[in-house]
Amino acid sequence: MPPLVLRLFAAAPPRARGGRAGARRGDGGRTRLRLRVRAAAGEAAPPPSRTQMIMEKISAGEEVGGAGGAYSYNALKRLDQIWSSICEAQADSKVPEVVTRVEGLLADSNLGSGSEIFDVIVCGGTLGIFVATALSSKGLRVGIIERNIIKGREQEWNISRKELMEIVEIGILSEEDLEQIISSNFNPNRCGFEDKGEIWVENILNLGVSPAKLVENMKERFVSSGGAIFEGKSLSSIYVYDDLAVLKLSDGDSLSCRLVVDAMGNFSPIVRQIRSGRKPDGMCLVVGACAHGFEKNTTSDIIFSSSTVKRAGNSGVQLFWEAFPAGSGPNDRTTYMFTYVDPKFGGPKLEELLEVFWDLMPAYQDVVLENLDIRRVIFGIFPTYRDSPLPAAFDRILQVGDASGIQSPVSFGGFGSLTRHLGRLSSGICEAVEGDFLDAHSLQLLNPYMPNLSASWLFQRAMSVRPHVNVSPTFINELLFANFQSMQKLGDSVLQPFLQDVIQFGPLVKTLGLVMLTRPQILPSIFKQVGLGVILEWSGHFMMLGYYTFLSTFIDPVLRSWVESLPPRDKYQWKRYLEAWRYGAGLDYRQGE
Repeated sequence: MPPLVLRLFAAAPPRARGGRAGARRGDGGRTRLRLRVRAAAGEAAPPPSRTQMIMEKISAGEEVGGAGGAYSYNALKRLDQIWSSICEAQADSKVPEVVTRVEGLLADSNLGSGSEIFDVIVCGGTLGIFVATALSSKGLRVGIIERNIIKGREQEWNISRKELMEIVEIGILSEEDLEQIISSNFNPNRCGFEDKGEIWVENILNLGVSPAKLVENMKERFVSSGGAIFEGKSLSSIYVYDDLAVLKLSDGDSLSCRLVVDAMGNFSPIVRQIRSGRKPDGMCLVVGACAHGFEKNTTSDIIFSSSTVKRAGNSGVQLFWEAFPAGSGPNDRTTYMFTYVDPKFGGPKLEELLEVFWDLMPAYQDVVLENLDIRRVIFGIFPTYRDSPLPAAFDRILQVGDASGIQSPVSFGGFGSLTRHLGRLSSGICEAVEGDFLDAHSLQLLNPYMPNLSASWLFQRAMSVRPHVNVSPTFINELLFANFQSMQKLGDSVLQPFLQDVIQFGPLVKTLGLVMLTRPQILPSIFKQVGLGVILEWSGHFMMLGYYTFLSTFIDPVLRSWVESLPPRDKYQWKRYLEAWRYGAGLDYRQGE
């Protein structure tokens, strides 16, 4: 059952270590130069694609860090090169080592401890600013390293009010601030699958939030609470000593801290080292555009499929849509097209997907492409791993946000998942720092095994076109509609958490049971599409989901007062166990909020 709160957010190209951002403006001049060089050499220059022509007409604007921070054609080509390298990567390829463990104390080394020692340094500022502000508000001395300027992108984030309230509840955003950052508000929201039927819901991804305003608000709060920001600086390496971590920056500077928080996203160089450059198990490819000229613009699509399997490049893909009114004007709308692919079999390039997007979007949105004023073209790649969240691999280093893999494997972008876990993470990190529980084992408890997240990976697999699998091209849409129709019949207590990326044992059992009773003929195709091995692995996570539900419901209340009486380290560990049961069972979600 695909848990589809599909986090709005097409991403910019991943941020490499060192160096500056790529082209800040449209790169038509570079393209023309390449064409002149080819012409001088007697080569026939290939005609520009429709995507290239559209993007070169748009002023790309200033690139910023984080997801969705760049829109230029040059950035698109860079990301396509990265995507191709992921598909072609060899298992034994050499991975640069960013983190080095050094035995002994920093004070005994040649480096010394430097002038100031931070409690926490956060690497990556776009989403890291939220974690940093939460920690600074709790009294920790916190610094942020950001290779660009900490600045939100132009393109809105879509989220529900319930998820935004998570930030308010931990005290780093007021309800008055909330109203200032919301740029659009719309209902109802549609889920539909190839003319099989539509399901309409309320208050799911129905708010458009201005990242520029929200990030600026966080930045001001962070600085006012005593936080330090180091912009225009890239991480080069980290040396972890017994007592401190030393971060070397690309400009030669160094900073010392007790804990490093890695918020550098899916393509963090630290994560790459931990995973030894291993290929992702799956990939979500996203393309889209924000444009002016939509007359029908009062509702949104959470997930919509308008066709069976299509060809993009040399690959068959099942395409899905999301569309939301944009806050920049009553006739402005953002439309996303996304698909799930297996990197082992390669996949279409983003530029190829955009060519399909221009072909299919007008019929889907009932518009004429030539009548639209395209403001931005959006694109991104989002890797997923079955073994997520990523446990800490080093002393004094912890991954958060997309770097940790805490987001649902069927989502793209991690702002929604970050808001959900921000309170848990900020409290746990603060306890770890104050108690000096900063060894790898203690930090692993902050990114524990979560069976509901592990079980979700099966859903991405079911939504991917598998080469050489003999199933009907309509199968994925039939499966999704059967699931959504069953959840609708079972009511909001089943459908609402599912649409907000929360998988719970009871609702999942009810949904699967109803699907098997009403559509038993679909079961053989599920086994063909997904594979017996994956289903057996998923069954283990499913049973653990039930077990965690039991532990959180019945054992947690019995243990909680006992946990409070334990010594500090034991108390820290048991509080993390209780949180793992609760969040791993999806019981942190409270219905009706």
